[in-house]
Amino acid sequence: MQTARLPEELSEAIQEQCAAFPTGELAAAAAQISEAYRRGLPPRLETAVMRAAYAATRLPATYAALARAAAELPFTPQSWLDLGAGPGAAAWVAPCLATLVDSNPHWDDLRPARRICADLERLPDLQAHDVVSLCYVLDELPPAARPGLLDEAWRLARRALILVEPGTPQGFAAMLEARRQLLEAGARLAAPCPHQNPCPVEGKEWCHFAVRVERSRLHRQLKGGSLGYEDEKFCYLAAMRNEPPQGRARILRHPEIRPGWIGLALCRDGGVERQQIRRRDALWRAARKASWGDPWPKLPREDDGGRQ
Repeated sequence: MQTARLPEELSEAIQEQCAAFPTGELAAAAAQISEAYRRGLPPRLETAVMRAAYAATRLPATYAALARAAAELPFTPQSWLDLGAGPGAAAWVAPCLATLVDSNPHWDDLRPARRICADLERLPDLQAHDVVSLCYVLDELPPAARPGLLDEAWRLARRALILVEPGTPQGFAAMLEARRQLLEAGARLAAPCPHQNPCPVEGKEWCHFAVRVERSRLHRQLKGGSLGYEDEKFCYLAAMRNEPPQGRARILRHPEIRPGWIGLALCRDGGVERQQIRRRDALWRAARKASWGDPWPKLPREDDGGRQ
């Protein structure tokens, strides 16, 4: 698994924001945020120290997951709208000036962006953008509020809508319902789904992926960790208006490496299947480089790391 490195400017901006508070206060705030997530609740980010702790502990992973999803876009957006933006991860992912919408009026933008303060359940009149993103938003909303927000997000998406949710059974359930709604609205699924059929992942399984996030010294201090990285598990969906689906299978798990063969769990249009690639097979070299979450077969021109 590749490690996603934050832009140097973003790392410096987070450090500068956190420098206003003692490490002990930041650690206590980070613990409150973690406890809220363990209880299945959105954290309360009403104070400056809570927002700084959130930026230090959650913004890196949010950036990495959204960047991984955005790497699936087959075009370069000229405009980007992020709903439920928080500290503004989308401003660092978007290749253009982003419009950030959030109900909290106190976020300090760490990168230039257009900021709009609004309740996601009562959005103002917004202009359509090439890309609209909802990152770790649906799972924190009441279930009854999700369809309306998703309808509005799809209406505002001129070319693509990107959804990112926690890589948990609950996050996957929210993503499944969003997937069904978008297909009914005429969306074309570009990633990670290689087809437009009902999702074949069922039972105790759930479709999710992971990206490894580089941790700063402050990040380790606030989360009480010793490793220089953490693995962010997430679900995502990239829905398009006009672009045709990519049509290739998707690797759903870490490849199983054994002497003389590599096993892949693949999502195809016919369902989930397991494929064994043996040393003598033409795809052996590609299988050796394959990673969880890659399309399969991976084409020679594709960069292993996407745009992270």
